[in-house]
Amino acid sequence: MKNIVYKFGGAALKSAEAIKNIGEIVKSEPSKIVVVSALDKTTNALEKLVEAHFSNNDLSPHFSSIKNFHTNIITDLFGEQNNEAAESLTKILHYCETYLQHNKNTPYDEVYDQIIPAGELLSSKILAAYLKKNSLKVEWLDARKILKTDSRHRKAKPNFSESEKLLNEKLQEDKINLIQGFIGGTDGNLMTTIGREGSDYSAALFANFSNAKKLVVWKDVDGVLNADPRYFDTPELIESLNYKEAIELSYYGATIIHPKTIQPLAEKDIPLQVRSFQNLECNGSIIDSKSNFNADKLIYIYKPNQLLLTVSSKDLSFIGEQQMSQIYHALFEHKLEVNLVQNSAVNCTICVDTDTRKTDSLIEELNKNFSVKYNTNLELLTIRHYKEKLLKEILKNKELIIEQKTRNTLKLLFK
Repeated sequence: MKNIVYKFGGAALKSAEAIKNIGEIVKSEPSKIVVVSALDKTTNALEKLVEAHFSNNDLSPHFSSIKNFHTNIITDLFGEQNNEAAESLTKILHYCETYLQHNKNTPYDEVYDQIIPAGELLSSKILAAYLKKNSLKVEWLDARKILKTDSRHRKAKPNFSESEKLLNEKLQEDKINLIQGFIGGTDGNLMTTIGREGSDYSAALFANFSNAKKLVVWKDVDGVLNADPRYFDTPELIESLNYKEAIELSYYGATIIHPKTIQPLAEKDIPLQVRSFQNLECNGSIIDSKSNFNADKLIYIYKPNQLLLTVSSKDLSFIGEQQMSQIYHALFEHKLEVNLVQNSAVNCTICVDTDTRKTDSLIEELNKNFSVKYNTNLELLTIRHYKEKLLKEILKNKELIIEQKTRNTLKLLFK
């Protein structure tokens, strides 16, 4: 029997009631892999802990907050003080405290990858204990020993062949195979992460490695929507779309799908279903090789908090291939994705998400060889299958900085 892979994000793991809901969902399919993110907002809390460590601030409030959040959920699920999940919480937080005490001079990205995975380890331990309590057969798998990667911390590249072999050695056909998303490990036993919000990508890799029948990603929305409900009123459900359109959406920044999720699925023609864990009546969205997309439906992809860099040669020489190579190498080294690029004879203008730790050091590096100007707090709106008549309405009371058009896609950078 082929596996079905289920992936649950942090919103599906935000409370004891939410975890009980997952228990009901996974009962419905006897042969599966379950991939989990950290409990709701835990990754953010751990990032604040790492920032406090590098700022030499008191870490105890951060540890207390993380411990209390998880303890409350564990108590609601299990009642008694002594249980498997509580023991895991104590051990994992003790590891984090000890590691930070003994790694005062370790580089930021390496420290990040040794602390942030605690979120996924905790959520998977808590869910495994709860499922076992309810008489389900569970095999807890350690992604650090299965998803093998290189040592490029915070954006590690998986070793596909080795990871596939390790996963299939560990899978148990008669059990729920529970594993963490987002995290992996090097051959030297250092933890790694594969990029922020990377649990969907992990799930797609595990689906590929196990030749799964389907990947189901459980979200707090009904499926793939034509706009983010956080920013747009009354978004519409897209019931089906093909891999190509889904890749385009993820490339332009649609948060419902991690940019790398589709390719491992398309390689083996594995369908992706995006469903709501809150609305089980809705079948959500199907992404596969066969579906057609109604191009009359506009899709809006909004990215706030953008940084626009204009990089120029100091002697007014052309920005040619050599200079572009230097600029893109700097972006690669700082692990920044380009959201928009535009060139002239002497300028290269690039838009990226603002990440102060990364973008400040990028500007500092580029200033060594180039002149750099920048604008902050910009907004980027990408519209797939746009209509010209909408532009005036969209840009009302906005200052347009850059407009880019292709046949199917419009990008507007404004403030």
